[in-house]
Amino acid sequence: MTKNILVKTDDPVKPKITLVFTGKVESVAKITPKIVRLNGVPGDKLEKIVTIMPSDKYTFDIKSLAQRHNQKIKASLIDPESDGKPWQVRIKASSKIADDLYDVVTLATDSKYKPLITIRVYAIFTDKKNLKKGS
Repeated sequence: MTKNILVKTDDPVKPKITLVFTGKVESVAKITPKIVRLNGVPGDKLEKIVTIMPSDKYTFDIKSLAQRHNQKIKASLIDPESDGKPWQVRIKASSKIADDLYDVVTLATDSKYKPLITIRVYAIFTDKKNLKKGS
C-alpha cells in the first residue's frame, strides 16, 4: 500500500512537500461475502451464509452480534465446530410485500486489530408482475 500526503509549509523556498508512506497491509480475516445481496419475490424466505475466517497470525473470537434496525432481516451467529474452523453468520430475510430492505450486522470481536466487523445486508423483494415487465 502507498499513500501520498501533501504538506503545506510557510517555507518560501519549498511551500509544499509530498510525504510518501508505504507498507504492507495484512488481512486480519477473510470475510465472504463482504456484502450480502438477496433478491426474491414477496413471500420468499431468502438466506445466505457469511463466512469469517480469521488469519492464522491474528486469531480472534466473535463475542456478540448486533443489528441496527430492520426487523425483516434476521442474523444469527454460528460458532465454529472446532479450532481452525471459520465463524459463520446466517442471514435470513422475508417480506410479504414488494420491499427494499437494508441492515447492518455488527460483530464484536476480542481482536485488538479488528474489534468490530460490519456486514451490510440488502434484500430486494420484487413483485412477479414487475419482474416480467423488466425482462
